[in-house]
Amino acid sequence: MKLLLLCLLVGTIAAVHGEDPYLFFTWNVTHGTISPLGVPQQGILINGEFPGPNINSTTNNNIVINVFNNLDEPLMFTWNGIQQRKNSWQDGTPGTMCPIPPGKNYTYHFQVKDQIGSYFYYPITAMHRAGGAFGGLDPCKQSSLDPSSIC
Repeated sequence: MKLLLLCLLVGTIAAVHGEDPYLFFTWNVTHGTISPLGVPQQGILINGEFPGPNINSTTNNNIVINVFNNLDEPLMFTWNGIQQRKNSWQDGTPGTMCPIPPGKNYTYHFQVKDQIGSYFYYPITAMHRAGGAFGGLDPCKQSSLDPSSIC
């Protein structure tokens, strides 16, 4: 009986320890008017924002970003400086993945494993990098008191 209880206790403890936390984002990429230098011009917006949303996370978080391409040409993002462990095909580099066709969506999934600092993302296809749709990606150190906290 004691052995059965011990096995149940160990199994319960092992089952409670799950994966690292997930952060989910949905981006709608469109054209819009921006004025980065005080002069209105057409640019690329993410959820109506320029620059795009900042992704604040904690190291080891799993980032899931569903990107809807509402532009009239293909689009692909790259995650500058992020080590793509176990999913190098999602780095956003031409040749490792295909751009998101107009009117379609793609879900990026990566983990900021053991990374701390300031990084950024931007579109890599055509001249999109100059048109906007860039933003920050800031994984910070995990709190020793609460490993699921976001700094």
